[in-house]
Amino acid sequence: MDGNPAYHAIALAAATLLMLPPAVAMLAGWTPPKLASRAAVVPYAWALVCLYANAPLNAVPRMLGAAPGVVAACVAAGLAFSAAAVALLVRAARAAQRGLTTNAR
Repeated sequence: MDGNPAYHAIALAAATLLMLPPAVAMLAGWTPPKLASRAAVVPYAWALVCLYANAPLNAVPRMLGAAPGVVAACVAAGLAFSAAAVALLVRAARAAQRGLTTNAR
């Protein structure tokens, strides 16, 4: 087994409590005050969901004592989710910038 399963469970619980509620709230219609428009909120929320996906992908196989190949495959899937999150954050930043420039005129 890779490490102490309690540490992985704590990290998974922390990620669930800190990352998932804001993403779900934004997808349900809440717009944080710092984001200019709804067009910037949606990709940002999906980026948070993609980043959150790393937590169960890394924690659950390790907690279950999966084979190293399974853990490596889950880490690779987590990297794909991270790349998607970066692309979504770039899109959100561009949408926020467009919103700021149109509101300033």
